[in-house]
Amino acid sequence: MTDAEAHDTSETNGSEGRSIFDGFSGYVTPTHEDWQNVLSNGMVVVDTNVLLNLYRYNQDARTSLLDTLDKFGVRLWVPNQVMVEFWRNRENALEDPERQLQQSIAALRSNLEKATSDFRGWVNRVSLDRASATILESVLENAFDEVIGSMERVVDSSGLEMERDTSKDKVLSALASLLKGKVGSPLNVGTYAKCVIDGKQRLDDQIPPGYKDKKKEARGDDFEVGDYLVWFQLMQEAKDRARNVLLVTGDVKEDWWRIRNRMTIGPRNELAEELLREAGVRLYMLKPDRLLVLAREFLKVTVSEDSVQNVELVDAQSTSESSDDSVDGWYLSSLVEVLRKLRTQAQVQEATIKRAVENGGYVSREEIYEIGGYEPGRMLKGFTRPVTRISLEVAADFGLSRFHPDLLTPVYAEMKAGFGWVDGFRVDAGIHDPLEKAWILLDMSDREEPSGDSSGAS
Repeated sequence: MTDAEAHDTSETNGSEGRSIFDGFSGYVTPTHEDWQNVLSNGMVVVDTNVLLNLYRYNQDARTSLLDTLDKFGVRLWVPNQVMVEFWRNRENALEDPERQLQQSIAALRSNLEKATSDFRGWVNRVSLDRASATILESVLENAFDEVIGSMERVVDSSGLEMERDTSKDKVLSALASLLKGKVGSPLNVGTYAKCVIDGKQRLDDQIPPGYKDKKKEARGDDFEVGDYLVWFQLMQEAKDRARNVLLVTGDVKEDWWRIRNRMTIGPRNELAEELLREAGVRLYMLKPDRLLVLAREFLKVTVSEDSVQNVELVDAQSTSESSDDSVDGWYLSSLVEVLRKLRTQAQVQEATIKRAVENGGYVSREEIYEIGGYEPGRMLKGFTRPVTRISLEVAADFGLSRFHPDLLTPVYAEMKAGFGWVDGFRVDAGIHDPLEKAWILLDMSDREEPSGDSSGAS
């Protein structure tokens, strides 16, 4: 259904009957023509996360996104609430590269200690002379130091200086030029107060957008209605401009998007219908990486595939960190790190966890024989040891004593293979969804920066 057809159906009166699309515009898949029209003529609105992630993208990706937004000219618009949230969170975004660097260095130092301990154990077993052992240990330490030094050089050390002096912030300078005259005015006191009341009621009634932010109520600062304030301002501007709206956002929560099989497939129908009802225009939504792909096709912006992948990865990572998606101590970022280590140090265990999740939570010992290529009858004593060790290492990096629940738990319900022999292993149902999200993030990371050869442990 094209925009014209959508508009026609919205005006159908009761005596003439309704179309199958009336009341369900959010379910309609945009056509090639629709995308071309909204990119060429629509009002383009960017969310806070799009602006903040400009600090996290690499240089090429940042340039591609800024060039794309510049193509929209006066049709680009930013709600005032977006700028409120941008300035509120800008300093945290500036500190992200340094914070991530220090976490990675701490993890590498921890790995160096383990590698050194393993090396010294090998030295003792083969009775290597002290001089040769000292030389090899220095090679190991120097290799880690060289990698850490290179990482430190990559990170832009001017971030903290930019925080103190906005005139030295290149991202801010680019945004000042790009968004001049394109930022909405703040709501007046009365309208703002009413929006806060309406927004909180919508949270209670689970009316999109923003009801997933209800947990922010405990802060007592009205942050929980931020999404609704953005939405209200967007609707008012769309009504004034009478243009279809393209909302670009990295927020992938269910209170904005229709989600199927963990993939965003379009705006919530409630949002599409509310905008059609209040402003008489159609709603389109894109994540930043998808915007770059369409900009390359329709706007002829130069966009490399590396830039698209960098934007996709950064958006996914920042979403996982801000979503506070945890289960009894497990966070997406910690799960990604555990899976990353398992992938290089204990591949059979990682594959076992994945198979258990695919099975609904359980994997049998026979399946583990298949996964690991083991001989039937092999004992699985100590099978979870690498998982436990790596989980404890990552927990320590996060300043915790351990995570709960354990990723892989032995099951001795029937002991079919014999007394004391494990039947299989279980993965707690509560962490299936976070694990699947973590695998997606890890696979995206691997695609962007291929790792070297690795060998798994059984």
